[in-house]
Amino acid sequence: MEKSVLPVTDRHCKDCGAVLGPGREDRQYCDATCRTNFNNRKRRELQEGQEQLSVPNYITRIQEIQLKNRSILEGLCTEELAGVIAMRDLLGMGFNPKFFTSEAEPTDEGVVYRFCFEYGYKRVDTKAIVVCRRREVR
Repeated sequence: MEKSVLPVTDRHCKDCGAVLGPGREDRQYCDATCRTNFNNRKRRELQEGQEQLSVPNYITRIQEIQLKNRSILEGLCTEELAGVIAMRDLLGMGFNPKFFTSEAEPTDEGVVYRFCFEYGYKRVDTKAIVVCRRREVR
């Protein structure tokens, strides 16, 4: 019985440079690890070539953070009931307190509400916050 001989290839992995053995003819990498390494290195090189974020990219990133904050706050309260959560739990959900869309004037008691669009929060103490929804004024 004859053994089938696989053709020798001169193709090399784009990441590590190893000779690619048998497999698909359009294959470019040894495996998923080499593909990931190559793409990560390529992305880093592109980022290093850029000195600063362009204004639109910067604004887009801030808006994404604010929308994520709003989504987290929305999940914590209903229209009828305010939600209470520990600050560390809120941060653990990915909330970023540095980004908000507005800040209300302090109440008579000196409490300041920060809002992410229509959802706001106030600190109850150093460890907990109350989440509420601002009613629309018409």
